[in-house]
Amino acid sequence: MPEEPVLNWDRVVHKNVRGSDRSDVGTIIQIAGDTIRVMKGTNRQYDIPKRFVDGFDGSEVELSIPLSEMRNYEVK
Repeated sequence: MPEEPVLNWDRVVHKNVRGSDRSDVGTIIQIAGDTIRVMKGTNRQYDIPKRFVDGFDGSEVELSIPLSEMRNYEVK
């Protein structure tokens, strides 16, 4: 059974998020059910499914998808 990428989801709130292409995706502002809400800049937000989280090194969360796919998860 694969190990969970994040053991305590509360620890990732206010942490930076990087896409699989190493691009800066934004900062996690909320954990809600099976998604993380990420804010980019002052007005763009994304609800990204937790299944795309590859890891957390203590300071940054890594995703398995690139920044170019974030538009699919943008909060309107």
